[in-house]
Amino acid sequence: KKAEEAGGRIQRLAVEVQRKSFHIIGGCIVCGTYHWGLKWGWLSPAYHATPAPDVSSTAMDGGSAFVSLCFVSWTLEASRILIPAVNEWYHSSFKGLIREKERKKAAGIAYFLPGSMVAMLAGPPNIANLGVLYLSLGDAAASMGTAVGTIPVGSSERKVEGSVGCFAVCCALGAWCGLPAKIAAAASAVVTCGEVLAEVIGLDDNLVVPVLGVLGVRMALNPQYASMAAVMGVGLLTGVSLGVIVGATSSSSSVSSSSERAASAGAGGRAGYA
Repeated sequence: KKAEEAGGRIQRLAVEVQRKSFHIIGGCIVCGTYHWGLKWGWLSPAYHATPAPDVSSTAMDGGSAFVSLCFVSWTLEASRILIPAVNEWYHSSFKGLIREKERKKAAGIAYFLPGSMVAMLAGPPNIANLGVLYLSLGDAAASMGTAVGTIPVGSSERKVEGSVGCFAVCCALGAWCGLPAKIAAAASAVVTCGEVLAEVIGLDDNLVVPVLGVLGVRMALNPQYASMAAVMGVGLLTGVSLGVIVGATSSSSSVSSSSERAASAGAGGRAGYA
């Protein structure tokens, strides 16, 4: 039995390596396009509405460039979903890279590009590219760790080994990009926690992780943890209060409707008896 379990883990790991290698290549292409586009003057930073003084006036805004790519991706995904023949060709051609749940819904690329674009809008180019690397490499480590892991995170499919792998890789990426150890660890913790929560509640990590990476670095560089805790408390209190109000209103409406139906039924019975 142990041998079968080990064999199953190795098979799952092989599948994830194949799938995530495509993921990693895609992330490197996005980072390279943004970095060299800025360096060679083809693009201007998406982080600021006005271009930097040393950027050519003919350079295309980075945000606009990646919005264009998002529309290309979404159009291709829409054609795949709406046209069965295209969908079948897509799945037969990219077998092993596509999850079964993506057969009738958008694949990860439809979220990968928007997530990268929002990261570019949320921080300077070097931090935005780090956020994309958190997704392409950190999330890959999480998936591979989950494939071979044995310790579940609650009742979800995520494994503790995957989260440990994600945190370690993200810390290494932050250090490689020149972040101080404490900053890299704090940003990696934000990414790892957000990645787990996204997995549990059903958000697509391709959209969430790059943004969390950028915001994690910004939060670590300018710590405001007390203010963040206060905002979280207010948000929680507001959500609970709204839930109580809506629940009470729904209960009152249900009771009123039940009473009206009972009264109507009683009146109908008396009329029939008469």
